[in-house]
Amino acid sequence: MSFDPALLHLIHTFRQSPNWDSQLDLELLQKLWPALVGPNLARATTATAVQGSRVVVNLPDQIWRKQLVKMRPQLLARINEPWATPWIKEIAFTYEN
Repeated sequence: MSFDPALLHLIHTFRQSPNWDSQLDLELLQKLWPALVGPNLARATTATAVQGSRVVVNLPDQIWRKQLVKMRPQLLARINEPWATPWIKEIAFTYEN
């Protein structure tokens, strides 16, 4: 999915604001999550934190983690798509037993 260039410009402009912080990055990422990872993956996963250039994603179980670790490069590319400069460098996967 491609994002509207006007939306991408708006996101870039707001992120330059001195009032922007990692909590706003997380909230924006959570809102865009279904568009970024697709509806099926979005139903099973949740972006739960942004820690610098790392995003923490909660998964249902270890099986999901095993599969998504293989998809990490594609996920990083998709997650970075809305931002003018890719800033997410790592995805950490967590799951509840």
